[in-house]
Amino acid sequence: MKRELLSKALGEIDDRFIAEAYRPARDFERSIHVKKKRLLTLGLVAAILMTLSAAAYAVNQAVGTPQAAQRVALQEIERWKELGLLNPEVQFEGEANQIVEIKEHKGNESWYGRLFSHSYDVRWYLGAVGAFQTPPADAAQRKFGCNLTIDTLTGKMMAATIDARADEDAVPVREGTWESPADPSDPEGEWVEKPIYFYDNYTDIFPADLTVGHFCELLAEYWGFTGYRLAETVDSMYFDEPQAPVDPDSLLKDLSDSTEANYYLTVFFDGDQEGAPMYIQLHQFPGYVSLMVGTGHAVG
Repeated sequence: MKRELLSKALGEIDDRFIAEAYRPARDFERSIHVKKKRLLTLGLVAAILMTLSAAAYAVNQAVGTPQAAQRVALQEIERWKELGLLNPEVQFEGEANQIVEIKEHKGNESWYGRLFSHSYDVRWYLGAVGAFQTPPADAAQRKFGCNLTIDTLTGKMMAATIDARADEDAVPVREGTWESPADPSDPEGEWVEKPIYFYDNYTDIFPADLTVGHFCELLAEYWGFTGYRLAETVDSMYFDEPQAPVDPDSLLKDLSDSTEANYYLTVFFDGDQEGAPMYIQLHQFPGYVSLMVGTGHAVG
């Protein structure tokens, strides 16, 4: 091993010791002394290299358990907030409600043959919302919920569905009706129509001034892609009429399915799997809104 490499590996160890270890010995006693120093030096280097190898192994195995998947999911959410993809207020409280391991597989034709790596889906439930749902007494009622797909190889989120419950004083943008039991404790009893309300509180999740183009640029930066292309919002799983690509300067919050038309955006990233798109969709549900992005939601 070269002296320069030893110096770099040993860091704070005085360089004269390394130099002395490589200075020729003049007598037998000196030779023994130098050999001891050399063995000590090489032993230290070996220990350092073993430590570095162990650290590298630990990084590669960081998403090897459900517990690690939850930890990494929270770290990646913070990374998205740092990039500006999400608002700082987005928080997932307590332990995840469910962590599902998904083996590596290849999608069918509706997934454009996309290859899906080994991953964990980490889920924090929003809790029941809307007049048609009655939550159990012990169900958590959160402001935010999510379903995050964590790639075990890279530790990155390859898909994210993030929900935000409307505040109590929020004004609905439309309403409808839903059939549900008159007595929620007796689902076999009489059913009646109850009102349900829809909101557009997407800016609870991401900044109000975030444009479609900047959102895609930030996603490309996060995933390590070199660019993106907005495509027609049509998919073989739906019977939608093809729509022209969205203006990248339009606001992301306006990309809403408020007309219940299964509206979504198809995005191809440079450096992604050939011919395999990712999707962005904003959806209104009774009592909350949802941002879906990546490869792992209903559109794909």
